[in-house]
Amino acid sequence: MQITINVPDTLPKERLKQRIKELEQSLITEAKFFAVFAKQQTATDDPWTNPNVVLPATDTGIQDFAINHDHYLYGTDKQ
Repeated sequence: MQITINVPDTLPKERLKQRIKELEQSLITEAKFFAVFAKQQTATDDPWTNPNVVLPATDTGIQDFAINHDHYLYGTDKQ
């Protein structure tokens, strides 16, 4: 991220330093907020947002099930 700040040449150096400190504090506060927000979003046990892919997997013992699933499910010809 890059921030460009345009300041007048007449702004005193001390006042510029103060404004930069205020901006830094504001960015730090925002970063902390988003870190907490992101942590809350990923820490959910909702299966729709964090599906456990291994859970619904079943070993059918059929080697060509992925290729011929229509045959095994609906009785169509094998490919």
